Amino acid sequence: MKNGKTFVAKTSATKAFATLVAGALTALSMGSAFAQDKATLRLDWTTLGYHVPFFYGVAKGFYKDAGIDLKVEDGKGSSTGVNLVANQADDFAFADATTAARLVGEGLPVKVVMGVFQRSTLSIFFPKGKMSTPKDLVGKRISSCAGDGIAVYLPAYYKAIGIKPTDAQSVMMDCSVKYTAVAQGQADAVASYGTAGKPLMQAVGIKEVGKFDFADAGVVLPSHGIVVSRERLKSKPDLIKRFVAASAKAWEEAIKQPDAAVESVIAARPLLKGKEGSLKDAFLESQQYIGGTPGKPFGWQSPDDWNKAVATMVEFAGMKKVDPAEVFTNEFR
Repeated sequence: MKNGKTFVAKTSATKAFATLVAGALTALSMGSAFAQDKATLRLDWTTLGYHVPFFYGVAKGFYKDAGIDLKVEDGKGSSTGVNLVANQADDFAFADATTAARLVGEGLPVKVVMGVFQRSTLSIFFPKGKMSTPKDLVGKRISSCAGDGIAVYLPAYYKAIGIKPTDAQSVMMDCSVKYTAVAQGQADAVASYGTAGKPLMQAVGIKEVGKFDFADAGVVLPSHGIVVSRERLKSKPDLIKRFVAASAKAWEEAIKQPDAAVESVIAARPLLKGKEGSLKDAFLESQQYIGGTPGKPFGWQSPDDWNKAVATMVEFAGMKKVDPAEVFTNEFR
């Protein structure tokens, strides 16, 4: 009887200990499962319509599901964002890929790990009805500003459409007034970006807007994508892979649900309330530049396009010739 009591006591103690261990293991497992890598995404500018998917990805938990606690930060230009990433002040930058390529040529240690806008977003905007074909630019005044990367590539566009750089007049001015200049008749058109030019033209009172896209003339310059530092490539490849996968899902789902995606931006940036319409229009407009290669996943970048882009940048932007493999990678797609 005494031995029976001892056996029962030992058995109970063993079970209690096993339960305790199982609980501890479960707690550890849950802690690991819910551990989130904190990361920042630096945008190329203040929040605009083509940034919508990133906010949607945060709101829907796509990044959280990938183990990432993501903070989306406004930016002050692609060059600034790429430099912040290179210095590891931010983990990711959504920036112009050709700007990143130019900086790689200058020795900056970064790479483009995901292409989003793979057709050039460079464009020329004008009041609709003022011109009908690109060659109508002959004799016209085109406003641009020193901070615009697009100003560098105007000669590439002129060559593509068969006119000389001297056939059109470039009017350099402060970036803040280049659209107003068109509205006030000080310029006939403005060099801008297809992802943002239309709402900015409408904001200065030009309701009907016309546009010539560089890509339609055969100018190949991959546009915005995700840029990371080479150090991050070495030290956190798994984080990059998870971020790229979550971002691809965010873009694909935001395209299906644009209204809900815009609402996620308003929730994150309350000061934009009342601008839902312009945000949605800009997001929808931006989708024509996504491009991509048939049969490849969202974000996969074409080596052939990058070869052409580097050649164009060397010819027109004075970029040092680099191996395109130093600029981009499809390792994470």
